[in-house]
Amino acid sequence: MFRRFTWAVSLLLAVAACTTSTGDAASTSETPPTSAVVIGPGRLVVVDGGGDVVIIDPDGSGRKAITDDAGDTAVYSQPIWSPDGLSLAWGQATPDGFAVGMQRFQDEAPTSVETPNLPFYLYWSPDSENIGVLHNGSDGLDFRIVDVPSTTASVVAGGSPFYFSWSPRGQRVVIHVGPDRFETVEPDGTREELGSTAAGYLAPFWTPAGIFHVDDGELVVEDTDGERRPIVEVGDFTSFVVNPQGTRVALQSTGGSPGISVGLVEVAAVPDEVVVVVDVATGESEVLTELPALGFFWSPDGESLLLMTLTEQGIAPTVWTANGTKTDYAEFLPSVVMVRDMMPFFPQYAQSMSYWSPDSTAFVYAADDGIWVQELDGARPNNVSDGSWVAWSS
Repeated sequence: MFRRFTWAVSLLLAVAACTTSTGDAASTSETPPTSAVVIGPGRLVVVDGGGDVVIIDPDGSGRKAITDDAGDTAVYSQPIWSPDGLSLAWGQATPDGFAVGMQRFQDEAPTSVETPNLPFYLYWSPDSENIGVLHNGSDGLDFRIVDVPSTTASVVAGGSPFYFSWSPRGQRVVIHVGPDRFETVEPDGTREELGSTAAGYLAPFWTPAGIFHVDDGELVVEDTDGERRPIVEVGDFTSFVVNPQGTRVALQSTGGSPGISVGLVEVAAVPDEVVVVVDVATGESEVLTELPALGFFWSPDGESLLLMTLTEQGIAPTVWTANGTKTDYAEFLPSVVMVRDMMPFFPQYAQSMSYWSPDSTAFVYAADDGIWVQELDGARPNNVSDGSWVAWSS
């Protein structure tokens, strides 16, 4: 994908030693499908200390191995849950070659769809019917869509760097490729160009409110009529994450003026590299940090934001809530996988996997000494497994 933020990676490593065809491409607002899973504690999927894919309950019980042969000849990476919470998908390299591995929670054995190179990023469609996959290809990166029911796949786009976001109903994606390529793509390969977009951001966000992206120095949202409404003026490069409802945006901008204009009203003395939360409807904003964050992630209910900032001891997690409270939690040394693969591209990963429990009352992370769950009202985190990667189910 992906263009690497070497400054953040270097700092972290020192500490630790991604519609149906209607002819209307501008119709960007869709109602998401209803989840088949009752909101509750959910389950975790981890890559454990031996490199295998394992699912566990949030308290560490109920362990179930999905793979059991990781080692010199089999590698499994970045497993994620389907939005309905019933299936998993991951990238794999085995003696049989490269593939996307998949398994429904109740099935006894996984299935796979072959790929010519190792899949390094996967992102389920909201309806849990397709998986968007990135791997190296002839045009830099190939974007492949896996049809899960038929276990087939086809390349529908390519380029580098490559970022994408599924529409709320999962019928197409919006892609941001290279500096300014901006299109919608359907699973059958039908593509339609959108208007202009900028180079200075990573992944667009497609929410029920429309598509959020950066253009001409502004973070904008494109609504159902194809109209672009400015949300905030930004600098040369902006990392932003939109909550699932499309009502709040958390952003961090660099290379701009000493202030950020929200809703075309100047907000005085807001320095570069702080995290700001903006209410999309009202334009009201709040500065959350004094230092830059390495990643930030919205809770499923859209009311809380998990921020991860760098300290001399590692990563300091903080949770901001919409009522204005901020709570700091125990610092940790991140896993190398978290540092290398996820943090530099967190606006893309924030869409495809979750550190949050489905009821928004806890978060999880992969530290150098295993997998830890932190209840929002808990004093200390709970070590629930060894491992280097974790994602929470919907």
